[in-house]
Amino acid sequence: MKVNVRFLASIREIVGAHEIPFEISPGNTVKSLLEILESRFGADFEEAVGKPFEDKNPRVMFLVNGRDIEFLKGPQTELNEGDTVVLIPPVAGG
Repeated sequence: MKVNVRFLASIREIVGAHEIPFEISPGNTVKSLLEILESRFGADFEEAVGKPFEDKNPRVMFLVNGRDIEFLKGPQTELNEGDTVVLIPPVAGG
């Protein structure tokens, strides 16, 4: 099944694209998608996102179809055909 993954800000620069479709297996979760992304994009990507499901102050937030996964099932949120997953690094400004 196919999901679309959107990358924002610094993560988009590392990945080299704003959005990429990924073919995943039924039953895959946000956590397993992160593992796929880490495998595909390597050390720079891993450093940019850190350990978002372990860190007290994660470096990236995940949205599935516009909803923060913290209000769903967290990293165990199952993905479905056609879902859009957005990775948002924190933004600071003044």
